[in-house]
Amino acid sequence: MSGDCNFYDLCAQDLAQLAKMYEVADIISTPCDTLDVVEYYDKTTDRDYKMLQFFHGPGLHSTLCLKSPVGMSAATSVQPAMILGKIAKFQCQRVLEAGCGQGSCTLFLAILCPDVVFKGIDIVPRHINIAKSYQQRGSYKNADFELCDATKLDALEGEKFDLIFSVEGLCHLDTVQKRTDFLTHVSKRLSATGKLVIIDGFRSPDFAQASPEQQMAMQLAEKGFRINEMATKQWWKCQATEFDFTAIEDMDLTREVLPFWKKGWRMAHFLLNFARVLRYIFILFPTFKESSWNFLSVATTAHALRDSGAAEYGLLVFQKGQN
Repeated sequence: MSGDCNFYDLCAQDLAQLAKMYEVADIISTPCDTLDVVEYYDKTTDRDYKMLQFFHGPGLHSTLCLKSPVGMSAATSVQPAMILGKIAKFQCQRVLEAGCGQGSCTLFLAILCPDVVFKGIDIVPRHINIAKSYQQRGSYKNADFELCDATKLDALEGEKFDLIFSVEGLCHLDTVQKRTDFLTHVSKRLSATGKLVIIDGFRSPDFAQASPEQQMAMQLAEKGFRINEMATKQWWKCQATEFDFTAIEDMDLTREVLPFWKKGWRMAHFLLNFARVLRYIFILFPTFKESSWNFLSVATTAHALRDSGAAEYGLLVFQKGQN
């Protein structure tokens, strides 16, 4: 496997190998829809998650190279620890996680904040079923889960929250309409001075100036995750003002997340030596369909993130009622 010293020179080579496995032009030009996202997460098998945990330890979010609080695992708790800090700082009593997945983050916070009421929502029925089973098995009195579309929040009618957050979930709001709908409903569900916290990947503001290889790497990474086009931080900041939100914090975590994706890239770069074999495996075995999409993203995300190129990763905090 190639070392980091060669990483910056290998984007074009990796893309050429990926072209032996995938119909790259078709992937980039074919739009994803909500059903694609639900199918992707519904059919991504536990095998993929176990493989991720084998290489990176427990936890489904990107690992950040930041020191975690004492007693918290760096592999699992950096992003939740950031949310925990916001809950304490803003003295929140009711908290909503949008795109809660299988409920790990919501339940983790519920343990640490027994006097705070938590709710997790997700659009994938399998995720909510798993989250509810964890909640019932652990008898979490202060946590609940609902099947709910974040662009509608129709299952939350009449409820108010002091904090709404999402960790690597709002990237799937991949059109202006979806993101605008989300902000419309969030503004109604937040209390008078409520906060919105986003920890996620974003398109770089310099995407158009990135090299063609990095732009293609970003587009393939997005499509691998069933995303049409991630928003920039600047889009969120600008549009949020239309809904009486003010950005009060912007943290760039690209350098902290890149080592995680480099680890995945090393594995993918080695496997790309067998690109044609992998292509036939993915074609012949239907259970590897979603694994093939995951592989595509793992092979390209690090290239998109490097050198402030086509992508960035970070945290945004918005406060309602400050305009």
